[in-house]
Amino acid sequence: MKRQSVKILYSIGSGIVLLCIDFLSKFIANARLPFEKVQDTFLPFLVFYRTHNTGYHFLFGPINNHFLWALSGLIFVSALIASLIHSLVKENLDRINFTVYAAILALTIGATGNVLEILFAGHATDFFIFRPFPWPSNFCDQYINGILYITLPVIIIKSLIERIRHKRLIKAERENRDT
Repeated sequence: MKRQSVKILYSIGSGIVLLCIDFLSKFIANARLPFEKVQDTFLPFLVFYRTHNTGYHFLFGPINNHFLWALSGLIFVSALIASLIHSLVKENLDRINFTVYAAILALTIGATGNVLEILFAGHATDFFIFRPFPWPSNFCDQYINGILYITLPVIIIKSLIERIRHKRLIKAERENRDT
């Protein structure tokens, strides 16, 4: 098996582990935490607060007809995962891009937790609040945040740097031809 295939399998396995962590933490929260009551922790920026919502991430808010949306979300996420795996297998990515895409793949697999929970339970379980943010969250939400606020900016910044380098290279080639 090629080294690249092993890395892709590690990424998929990591995503499954992240998904299991999300499900296990929600199971424990539903079993141990009171519903919609604040429980302080020893960390001043973290409180436990179990609640249920039909949204998928705090940015989207509540969504009506959750079964249809969850099914659509599952189809979309499956297509995204297949696309990421295809990119990792077929495209000639440098090491940094491969690592970032593999991280996005793992986080995307982990981020399916809310969609699956809404599909089967009719709600997503949120159970902690990071202060100063006012909304409850769960690990799945944090995986989505990791994609949106860490890995995607890395891709954007890297592509901008590559574009600038490419323009400089073209400019240098033109100058060499002109001289």
